[in-house]
Amino acid sequence: MILNNEQIKRLYGQTARFYDIALLGYRILGVTKHRRRAIEMLRLRPGDTVVDLGCGTGANLTLLIEAVGDSGRVIGVDLSGAMLAKAREKADRAGWANVELVEADLVQWTIPQGTVGVLATFALEMVPEYDPVIERLAGELLPGRRLSLLGLKHPEKWPEWAVKLGIWLNKPFGVSREYERFRPWQSVEKYMKTVEFEELYLGAAYRCTGERRP
Repeated sequence: MILNNEQIKRLYGQTARFYDIALLGYRILGVTKHRRRAIEMLRLRPGDTVVDLGCGTGANLTLLIEAVGDSGRVIGVDLSGAMLAKAREKADRAGWANVELVEADLVQWTIPQGTVGVLATFALEMVPEYDPVIERLAGELLPGRRLSLLGLKHPEKWPEWAVKLGIWLNKPFGVSREYERFRPWQSVEKYMKTVEFEELYLGAAYRCTGERRP
């Protein structure tokens, strides 16, 4: 089943309290290095403004703050207020005054002027309208600026039993069979210049970076 906005809010309202614990398995598999690589590909510098779409509980905040420094600006956007509350707790504990968190629908929200890079990790492949979102981002970013994606994908070469197991393990995050056809990296290729694409975990995930064409 593909979730609508209200179902997403309800699901993540329930999972927000243990979401970070559930991510431990991904960290053991080394997902942090792929988050870091996706951010590196944005070519951020101290003082830059960066947007984290579908920021959740703030898994990328530390890495983004490292990239833009105290003089930069990190804007996290998410549909779930419960997830953003957890992200705010992290920012407050760390004393990051330059973190702004916005509760909004990614389909309707537009990036502020001066945004240098946009990041989305484990987010857009769960948004049915990902294609117009990426098309809009390609128009809003200045030439040479980048969008980096990291997310799950259908592992075409996996045996069926392994695919079913992976879906079952990720069910708490809203993953279902219906999302198999969602391919945000193809929209990046359509509307931007793809500067990096890599399949991860034997095709079960991907990392992709697109650059606004001149």
